[in-house]
Amino acid sequence: MCDEQPQGLQPLVLLVEDELGLSKLMVMILEDEGYRVVEAANGAQGLVKLEQEKPALIITDYMMPELNGFEMVRAIRKNPAYDDVPILLMSAALPQQLPIDGLVDHFLPKGTGLEALVATIRRLLEDDGSSSKATR
Repeated sequence: MCDEQPQGLQPLVLLVEDELGLSKLMVMILEDEGYRVVEAANGAQGLVKLEQEKPALIITDYMMPELNGFEMVRAIRKNPAYDDVPILLMSAALPQQLPIDGLVDHFLPKGTGLEALVATIRRLLEDDGSSSKATR
């Protein structure tokens, strides 16, 4: 979906995070890097925003009310229209504690440094799909 962005317009990132403070911080970071951001507070809202906004990247928390990150990602991966949308999952839990194998393109623990987060986002958005997925 990255190549569907109008020329000169930065990619749109869907951020799904229920912690308001962390969400606002992530929005500031992403916007400082030049990305456009749309927010959702849980997985149910994330699915609605996904349909409305057509993002180039999804960043989601795992533990959220109403519909958690795993349930949201599982629903997204059932729809082939979103096969080319990379998903970055962030959680305080360890990846081996989460049933995410084959569902997300990358996992970062919450609290990962800013440089690593930005580098991961750039890599996911620049990936042309020819490389293998990190956990897919």
